Order: sequence, then structure tokens, then C-alpha cells
Amino acid sequence: MSPTHVIVIGAGARGRRGATELLAAGITDIVIVDKAEGKALDWPAALDGLLRPGREVVGSRFDDDTHTWELQTASGENYHGSVVIAAHRSEHVPWIPELAGRNEFQGVSFHAAQWDPDFDPIGKRIAVVGTDATAGHYLGQLTAAAASVSVFAHAPRRIVDELPLPTTRVKRWLRRHTRPASRAEQSRPALVKSAICAITPSGIRTSDGVDHRADAVIFATGFAVPEQTPDTALVGTGGLTIRQAWEAGMEPFLGVAVYGFPNYFFISGPAIGGQARYVAECAGLMNRTGSTRIEVRRSSQQVFNERAHVKPAQPFRARSAFDLSSQAAGEETYDGMATLTIAGTCLPVRVRLTGHVDPIDGHYHWQGTVFSSPSQPLPEEALKRARTATLTVGQRSAPARIVEKTPWGTHSVAGVGAPPYARSGS
Repeated sequence: MSPTHVIVIGAGARGRRGATELLAAGITDIVIVDKAEGKALDWPAALDGLLRPGREVVGSRFDDDTHTWELQTASGENYHGSVVIAAHRSEHVPWIPELAGRNEFQGVSFHAAQWDPDFDPIGKRIAVVGTDATAGHYLGQLTAAAASVSVFAHAPRRIVDELPLPTTRVKRWLRRHTRPASRAEQSRPALVKSAICAITPSGIRTSDGVDHRADAVIFATGFAVPEQTPDTALVGTGGLTIRQAWEAGMEPFLGVAVYGFPNYFFISGPAIGGQARYVAECAGLMNRTGSTRIEVRRSSQQVFNERAHVKPAQPFRARSAFDLSSQAAGEETYDGMATLTIAGTCLPVRVRLTGHVDPIDGHYHWQGTVFSSPSQPLPEEALKRARTATLTVGQRSAPARIVEKTPWGTHSVAGVGAPPYARSGS
């Protein structure tokens, strides 16, 4: 397969970084389109010849038959590419929920994705509403400098109960057996379980009747699609528009991909270097596997949007988070309860599974995520010795392979052959 043809939208810092990482990954068939005329003053020599200035992209549509994107410019030009990297602007904007009293707060208030460069956290009591990945990027420096940082739960994050924080017994052991830690190492945000009732002039009131005083409120509540975005701005597989795919409060997987939009990536920040490298890794994976289509799994995106991010989100292997194929295939899904049998032990679990017939080998491939019960976690020692298991849904069972433990504490699972859920027509 020839190198993936990549269209980078935007010649600013994000677009230049994305193109540079693609070149470093050996992907040279690149076009950069930008609505501005000419190059930036710090334009890298390595990118010479790639820029198409004066082209404002106003619409992008995915072709399910050819696995390519068609981009239309304001002047009526059309560009076709296998992969698109949107580095000019986001199809989504920071979203702040309409909480009671939000406009009455007398302190500093802003969204983590629109960081106030003049904000000084030193000595302040800071309330963080929600914990999207943007907040995770900043929480470490906030807790190191502020007088206090309190994190408040807000949908869709399943925040407090699943955070991997040490128990009191563990913390006592650590104090006895480890060296004294710096303030940055000791600092942890306080986690507030109760729902928010209202924003008050002096802080946040929760459903348990407690008033939490704050000097600053930072919203980390994800993103939404702007009202003025036309339906033709971004259209994915099967005619799916970005507005149909998006719910207020969600964000792209690792900031770079959305389920339903194959071969389309974002570089949205704040960690543009890490995002650019991850996108280049995905494009390189397509080349190495001879794939024409790469799409983040529904389960990967959903878990990412449900988990709390109290530290910077760490990318993990693209092969386990994305589906690869050489032609579009009807995907079947199952989301519900199941039984996982491993090392002779039967465990109740919840699973999200997807599957399709791979046109390359003709076999049915299925994969997804296993969520264990907090009261009955998966046996880690058994998993280290054997990755094979049996997954049962109702009367159907199938051999399964535990691929890996994800950064969010769940487990990726996969199988080849008849899945444990009923297929259409079966």
C-alpha cells in the first residue's frame, strides 16, 4: 500500500506540528490547506511544497465506499484524502452547563479549555467542576500551588467512587516506609461525591446541604458542538453529522478521535505534541497493516468520556483502541451483563462488545471492554499467568482473550469466531 494521503487542515502551530510528526513517521504524501495566504514566519523548511494557502475548508464528508474524505473549500474546490487531521479549529467548543446561580459567583471563573493566562492559583481555594482531560492536564500544577483544590462530580464523568486513590491504611504505610514527599507529591484534590445544587456567590452548594467556599471555579465539563455549525461541516460514516454524534459534555478520545468519523483526527490541545505523535502513530498503523480505514472503538470513546481525569491522559496502543479494516463492514454490538470465567472462577461483569466480519481473513472478529464489579474485581494474579478466558452472555459462550488492562482500570477483551452475543440473523 502506498503511503497514506493525509490532508492537514490548518498551517498554524498545531498543523505544523502534526505534519512534522507525520514526516518523522515516514508519511510523506501530505497536503496542508489553510485559509490564510502565505506561510507563517517560523515555517519549517521540511514542510516546503506541502502548503496550499488561501483554501478555507467549509465541509468534510466521508465516503463509505472508497474510505476517503472529500473536503470542499469556500471557493468550490474539492480535495480528496484518505486521512484528515483537523488542526485549524475544533468542530466543538468548551461547554459549561447551566447550573443555578452560575452567573452570581463573585470569584474567577472559566473553562479549563479556555485557560485564563493571567490566573494565579497560589493561595486560592479552587473548585473544579467535572474532570475532563483538559482539567487533568492542569490539576497537578493547581494542587501544587493552591491552598486547596476540590473536584466536584458532573455527568458524564463517573468520578469519585472509581478513582484509584490509596486507602487510609495504604497512606499510613507509605508515610512510614517512604521518604518525605514534596508539596507537589503530597497534594491531592479533595473529591466531592455529592451532586451540585447551585453555584453561590462564594462557592458551590451540594445536595447534602454543604457550602464549599471557593475563590475560583474552573469548569472541566467537556465540549459541545456550536449552534451555528452547519450539518455539512463534518459528516461521517452513513451520513452521520458531528451534531448527531456529539452530546454536550463529551470530548474526543484522547482529544484526537470520535467514533463514527473514520480516518478523521483532531489536534486540539492543550498537549499538541502528544496528540500529534498519537495521530501519526495511527496513520503509520494504517500503512503497516494495509488498512484503508481506522476508527476509534465506541467502547474506547465511552470509557474515556466516563472516567475522571485527575492527571494528564496517557495514550495507549492505538491497535487496542481503534478498529482497522480494509472495507466498511456492518458492525454488531452488545452492551450489557455477562459472566467472565477465568482460572476456574466465574465473575459477573458488564461488557461493551462490537464485532464484524473481517474482509481480509473472512473470520468474525469481536472485541470490547470488560467492567468488573467493584466488590468482585478481576483476579490480577490469574491474569498475569493466563490471558485466556470464557465470556458468556445468556446461553452463548465464547473463548476470549484478555488483551490488556486499560489506563482506566477496565480490561480490553477480544475473540475470533462466533461471539458470546447473538448476531443479526442468527
